Amino acid sequence: MENAGLRSYDFVREKIGLKEGRISILLGKGNNGGDGLVLARHLVNNGYEVRLFSLASPLDFSPLAAANWEILEAMGLECQVIEDERDMLLLKIVLLSSKLIVDAIFGSGFHGNVSGFAADVIRLVNDCERPVLALDLPSGVNGDNGLASDPAIAAHWTIAFGLPKIGNVLSPGAELGGSLSVVDISFPAVLLSPSETDTLFLDADWAKGQLKQRNCQSHKGNYGHVLILGGSGGMIGAPLLAGKSALRTGSGLVSYMIPRSLEPAVTAQNLEALTIALPENEELSLDRRALPEVFRHTGNKVMAVGMGISRHEDTLEMVAGVIRDANCPLLVDADALLALNRIGERRKSFPLVLTPHPGEMARMLDCSIREVQEDRMAAVLTAAERWQATVVLKGHHTLIATPGKRLMVNSTGNPGMATGGMGDTLSGIIISLMGQGYTAENAAALGVYLHGLAGDIAAEEKGEMSVIAGDIIHYLPQAILRAGQR
Repeated sequence: MENAGLRSYDFVREKIGLKEGRISILLGKGNNGGDGLVLARHLVNNGYEVRLFSLASPLDFSPLAAANWEILEAMGLECQVIEDERDMLLLKIVLLSSKLIVDAIFGSGFHGNVSGFAADVIRLVNDCERPVLALDLPSGVNGDNGLASDPAIAAHWTIAFGLPKIGNVLSPGAELGGSLSVVDISFPAVLLSPSETDTLFLDADWAKGQLKQRNCQSHKGNYGHVLILGGSGGMIGAPLLAGKSALRTGSGLVSYMIPRSLEPAVTAQNLEALTIALPENEELSLDRRALPEVFRHTGNKVMAVGMGISRHEDTLEMVAGVIRDANCPLLVDADALLALNRIGERRKSFPLVLTPHPGEMARMLDCSIREVQEDRMAAVLTAAERWQATVVLKGHHTLIATPGKRLMVNSTGNPGMATGGMGDTLSGIIISLMGQGYTAENAAALGVYLHGLAGDIAAEEKGEMSVIAGDIIHYLPQAILRAGQR
């Protein structure tokens, strides 16, 4: 608690840059309030004007918070307890004249919904439109899943103590927290080494060392042969984006498995790849006659299916057969996900990766998009268990889950990536890594990270509004270099 309060003081001076002025600190009765009390002591000792407001009597403070309150009380500070409307009026006057409001009400232990005077205080803070610093988590945000009460504090900055909480990085908690900083409060190093079941935050520190370095004696056969099964009339771009992304991620070979009539156009657009022309129906999409031909080519390869593949009944029957009997590692994306509920049990145990967006996830789980978005963590974990697959739920802070209930949260990406073809490029990156020998879990995590990082680099140079899917392919080399590949 002492370390948390001291790091918070450093943040106020160094990150926010506030050197003087009134700071109002809102306290709860628990240890988050104790963090705020330590911060108050350091502020007062360094010449700041501090006003303390509490939602509980100091007599009800937790033991650690009470110990810090005794020190402040001995220093002559007063704490205004919020008990009635008159107290609320005083609080409003003080907050409006404060240069900074510090939220130390609930912290990471919050669950449920805020009510009573606490809800009134939170609404008042948000209405005052003053800068807000949240300690550990904005009050009203659930640290276990990022869900938020109505109301919840909308902070400009959040300091996470020791490690980020899930609520710091999942929506809506991530948005309510503003700019996130993680500070060291001297957790024992032995506790910071992740186990196989810990939730992972995929950031630059995590990415270091994840990419394999290449052997000077290697050849294209060492880096995987990727099959891209997809395409249909009017949707030739989707498989091309996936295949080009796979090549830029380092695949030794890429082969497009496409409707026969599309072969000339695909060949002209990607000179480095191979093509395998398959039987098609009258709508220029793959049909069930293609299935034996698909399996004739899958030995010792990896395959991504779904990019631009269409929803034709014949096509979905063929896709269901591919998923059920695939004899190679498989990634399923886009409309191919519609075939999941047709397959019963898979007959092979090769690694499987599913990459739905929220609408596709809603169909997979037979629920609404709203239900998926309200608890994205539960949705992705449920899907991973149901299909015994590594599942990538795309969106802001993309989530990856495994059948063993391992959860990973991505840190890269930006709103400029909300445009057609982005999912195809992601599929190409992930399947390329699978072909290079990464496990399904690691390929999905690293692929999502690199995909978002390439999008961030593109946005830095072009602005978010101008980013398109092809930019991911263009900026992938820079993303790979930043992640530590030679």
